[in-house]
Amino acid sequence: MIFATLIGLLLVQAPGIAPDWDLKPQVDKIGPEVQRLRPLLDQLQPEKWLAAGAPAAYEKQYKDCLTNIGYVQNAAGRLAAQPAKLTLAVETLVRLETLIQLSTSVSQAVRRYQNPAVAELLESEISAAGASRDWLRQHVSDLSALREKELEVSEQEAQRCRAQTLKQGGKK
Repeated sequence: MIFATLIGLLLVQAPGIAPDWDLKPQVDKIGPEVQRLRPLLDQLQPEKWLAAGAPAAYEKQYKDCLTNIGYVQNAAGRLAAQPAKLTLAVETLVRLETLIQLSTSVSQAVRRYQNPAVAELLESEISAAGASRDWLRQHVSDLSALREKELEVSEQEAQRCRAQTLKQGGKK
């Protein structure tokens, strides 16, 4: 009973953790933001980069970008269903970070081997996805702090219960 009350108070007083209904719209933005990269990526011509002397790694990064858009969308969709789940938030963040890194590298190839104007457009969309990344980083940090605090309270309550049990055992 006391434990449930402590956890309840902790959840109510936890700074920076919004209720699921407030988190879900923010998470729902991630999928469409990364989807805006796809039409730009579809315009790219990595085979021409290779013909112009680009390293083959750029072509692999290009293909990985296309694949990672789906990974981010999948993770974000699962996170939207459970926005307070730390493991889903971390997975979504890692997948988004990976996509942004790959896309940034691809934009450098586009700038050098295809068209600087297209690279600018791609970088603009990468930057837009970066806004969600910044929010998601903070969300992961807030969730981590909350989970640590919950663990701390649980450990304190367990110690209190052990001490109480030992006391009662000694009175017999």
